[in-house]
Amino acid sequence: MQQIFSGLPAAPGVGIGRLYTYTSLPNVTHSGAVEQSTAPQQEWQRYLDARQKVDDELAQLAKMDNPALADIFRVHQEILHDRLLTEGIRAAIDRGTSAATATQQITSELVQLFQNLSDDYFASRSVDIRDVGQRLLAHLSGVSLARQLTALPPNTILLAEDLTPFDATHLSPERVTGIALAASTPTAHTAILARSLGIPLICGVGSAILRLPSGLLAVVDGLHGRLLVEPDAELLTRYEQTGQRLLALRINAEAHSHTAALTRDGRLVLVHANVNSQEDMLQVANSGADGIGLLRTEYLFQERTTPPTVTEQIAAYRLISRQMAGEILTVRLLDIGGDKPVRYLPQISESNPFLGVRGIRLLLQHPELLRDQLQALVSLAVKSSFSGLVRILVPMVSKVAEVHRVLDVLDGIPGYREGHRPGGRLQLGVMIEVPAAALLADRLAPLVDFFSIGSNDLAQYTLAADRVNSAVASLASPLDPSVLRLIAMTCQAGQMAEIPVSICGEMAGDPSIFPLLFGLGVTEVSVVAPAVALVKEAVRQTDGDAARRLAERALQANSAQEVHRLLHPEG
Repeated sequence: MQQIFSGLPAAPGVGIGRLYTYTSLPNVTHSGAVEQSTAPQQEWQRYLDARQKVDDELAQLAKMDNPALADIFRVHQEILHDRLLTEGIRAAIDRGTSAATATQQITSELVQLFQNLSDDYFASRSVDIRDVGQRLLAHLSGVSLARQLTALPPNTILLAEDLTPFDATHLSPERVTGIALAASTPTAHTAILARSLGIPLICGVGSAILRLPSGLLAVVDGLHGRLLVEPDAELLTRYEQTGQRLLALRINAEAHSHTAALTRDGRLVLVHANVNSQEDMLQVANSGADGIGLLRTEYLFQERTTPPTVTEQIAAYRLISRQMAGEILTVRLLDIGGDKPVRYLPQISESNPFLGVRGIRLLLQHPELLRDQLQALVSLAVKSSFSGLVRILVPMVSKVAEVHRVLDVLDGIPGYREGHRPGGRLQLGVMIEVPAAALLADRLAPLVDFFSIGSNDLAQYTLAADRVNSAVASLASPLDPSVLRLIAMTCQAGQMAEIPVSICGEMAGDPSIFPLLFGLGVTEVSVVAPAVALVKEAVRQTDGDAARRLAERALQANSAQEVHRLLHPEG
């Protein structure tokens, strides 16, 4: 009998297959067969061996292309070696407890401790502690955490309460055609990875789906947030046709991905790619991207004991520039803080790193880092063989004075004025990712050459909802009218100053959202490489007048859900 469950759309597309309920945590709990031990030193060595294996796994995962997941695994490495965890387990083993039992007890205590903290940031870390504990227990108990996911048959619809970051790394579009989660949010790391893999995903469906028998035929509608179990023949045929239409659209889009994207009324829209490290460049070069709209430079500064020299940075940027197909290279200055520390800077304890010393705030506190990076980028623009445009992007700007201070540093760097003259190959821009920057956009615009909107952080800061805290993450929707109004305000300031306005957050990579962004005044987008072709196709299907009417209606909406219905009136 047909059943329909509703949730939140998190990764677009249609997936058809057979249900499989995945429960990762119960399979890794310690059996309790060896509660006590008379050889504490042996048990401690077993724990150290397991910890080393987990550390090696996390080090590899921290190198993955997806920055959101890579950052999570770096945090997991820090938790793995944290004093509270290590000393707690050692003390339990010394009391005669086995390594597995000690690990389970101490991680459970820490999870409970962090869940009870009033600070949302630290409360959200309980999920990470649990994931690290599960990894340790898996090695101590000889259980493979990944076996269930890697052994799934093709055309599986995966049901789960939630998926940990470790689970997410084992998702394969060859096996999993759709995912429905009882909990989680569209901004969770699993949803981000599912979008990059092209796996339809819905979340927040409720625990009833976990009682469904495995093997039933089902459809995940990632466009409208639905799970349809045992759909009738007519509905199944309709979804099969929708899936075929989406596949044909993707094939057609990829065939034209290297062609310029013009709207129906002839407006050129540049579709750039986001780059996290040099390893991304092969995929970016083949994507048809018009340039690089966001080069994250954190990879140059992390996993080191000293910061990179000017010479090392120049070499890295030259390597990127030689591999890119477009003529625009947008480089974001180092954006780290308390949530992403580096070894050679003082470690500052902050109750909420997302509201602390990060981005340009940190760079201004360490002017040698700022000057060296700016010097390397000026050199790339005026002294290297790269013939394109180098755009310097300043992160986490919240005050006009911060831009003035960056300009003061640039003025002291030889070659800057030559490169920044009219017609030169060097530009300066700011990230609009906090409400203060959007509200000051008309004051910032005369000082810079372009804006880049970071919609993920803009939504998080506007709605006071931490994207990594599952209890409130669903509130941080970039489609919320309050966020859209800040985007519109930024675009208006850009138009008045005649500077381009780009957007590089997750919403930029959703083809269904592009008409709204264009109607608000966005002139460029920067997306993950796999999304370039479909976003370019969305540009070609967009009419300017219709997009502006859509934007006007969205700005008058009362909720993100209402805006979503405007974008998807058919469902």
